[in-house]
Amino acid sequence: MNHIKFICSARTPSAEIPYTVEICSATPEACVSYMDQERFRALCEKGCPDYGCKWFCPPYAPVFTEFALKWKYLYVLFFYTDLFHFSYIKNDYLKIKAANNILKSRADRFQRRMSGLHGNGISTGSCRLCRSCKGKQSLPCAHPDLMTYSFEALGIQVDRMVEDWFHRPLLWYRKQELPEYASVVCGVLTNETLSMEYLENHYKKWIPL
Repeated sequence: MNHIKFICSARTPSAEIPYTVEICSATPEACVSYMDQERFRALCEKGCPDYGCKWFCPPYAPVFTEFALKWKYLYVLFFYTDLFHFSYIKNDYLKIKAANNILKSRADRFQRRMSGLHGNGISTGSCRLCRSCKGKQSLPCAHPDLMTYSFEALGIQVDRMVEDWFHRPLLWYRKQELPEYASVVCGVLTNETLSMEYLENHYKKWIPL
């Protein structure tokens, strides 16, 4: 696996927030060992009040192998930022929210642009193309050609994959304990070989401060 890491920053009205982007090249087959589709579907059915109401989530999301194995290459992107950079925010939950907004917006923007040029993508979480998913109204997806799925929705144990490939655990906000950092994960599927330099250069070209 090829790997690259670089530092970027996001300018907000209150601060300039540094964050790290790591990219790992692999194949979709390398993710198969992390699949646990039935477990994720059961967790969603039991714990999510919107189960069955969003086209990009279980039970409607496809199995990872059906979605991804037609592509030769998978580039996994891991974004994270230390939460002490948000010390100007007093509420811990709002620190997490601010960090996630910065990371998800940039990760999904880059993933969509790379996917549009080279193949398909895997998002950081919710599709977010529509303010409210049409599935909640029992209507067809408004953008079926643009809708994205997350690794989790496709049945991949992202926490195991990230720890194995990036040697850094995913951390969660629990019991009002602020984790050390916030992070998001997305992916680009393609049949083209993309160099690490190409990915870094295009990220820095496309994603502003």
